[in-house]
Amino acid sequence: MLGDAYYGNWNTNAAAAAAALLQEQRIPPIVPPLEQQQDTISIDDDEILRPESDSDESPGAPLHCGGRIEVFARSGFSPLAEDTVHHSTIKKCFLDGLGQARAAGVRVTAVHRNSLSVPNAKARFFSFRVHEKAVAERRGGHSNARYAWYGGSRDEIRQILNFGFSRCSGGGGLTHGVGLHLSAISFPTDCLESATADQDGTKHLLLCRVLLGKVEAVPAGSSQSAPSSVEYDTGVDDLTKPRRYVVWSSFMNSHIFPAFVVSFKDTANVHGSNRGAPVRSSMRPRSPWMSFPSLMSVLSGMLDPRIMSMVSKSFADFQRHRITREQMIRRTRQLVGDDLLSSVIKTHQKV
Repeated sequence: MLGDAYYGNWNTNAAAAAAALLQEQRIPPIVPPLEQQQDTISIDDDEILRPESDSDESPGAPLHCGGRIEVFARSGFSPLAEDTVHHSTIKKCFLDGLGQARAAGVRVTAVHRNSLSVPNAKARFFSFRVHEKAVAERRGGHSNARYAWYGGSRDEIRQILNFGFSRCSGGGGLTHGVGLHLSAISFPTDCLESATADQDGTKHLLLCRVLLGKVEAVPAGSSQSAPSSVEYDTGVDDLTKPRRYVVWSSFMNSHIFPAFVVSFKDTANVHGSNRGAPVRSSMRPRSPWMSFPSLMSVLSGMLDPRIMSMVSKSFADFQRHRITREQMIRRTRQLVGDDLLSSVIKTHQKV
């Protein structure tokens, strides 16, 4: 019955057909309220998006603007009008996650949502719902669905929208296992470096719905590439306050559903340009400090070789502009510990 309704008539309005099927199967809306998530920013709006509603789409939106709208529209993603609650809520969620100082240099240029208007999108939607139900049945009635960010180039995101995820990362270094890594809704900063800019400086992030199921902690540097047992579905960097989700390759196209694309310009970090670059003060910092090369030299004689290797790799990634200074500092603190770092820096000041 579902197959007949699904494959019957592609010429009918896709959103209306999806709505009818949703109602018939008693499946909830594609994207439930963000405020229902424990790891999200507080949002007052009653809902984010129902796929059957097209009132938020920009009427007669042109298929141009540097090719961005055209590319995403061909993949079944419709631009949201800026004055709608859905656009403003997604924008607020993104900017709040960046923090006030970081968000000051970021301008959101567009928000697109998955309108289920192309066959692939509808097929992936219903597949996602089937797996959501299956995960819930295995895990005591709760699928543990969460929103998460994924950064990539425009072409990579277009490929994902059309054909699904195909690239896993990780293994060794500071990554948490070999899988598809996504950032929790409150931490879009963690995937900004993966968002390669277009020729005009525009970057893009995917906001996805992810079925986490029962999670397990995956330590940094792990080469794990699948659940450690049938008791688990996905991985996280921290069980108490996760900011990184790890979806294994076998689940990456069944447990992840791309819901929105957020396009933005990041004037605070424009690659290949001095515009918006941080200004280095000529004044010596008032608080205890030491240069990174000096810190690496001291730590090399104090840390376990495996930990030191990860610290050195983080510093090398920063020097090659693969990660930001903030990311390098955060990783170093996680690996070394604040107590030891503080002691080393204070001792350095006395020498």
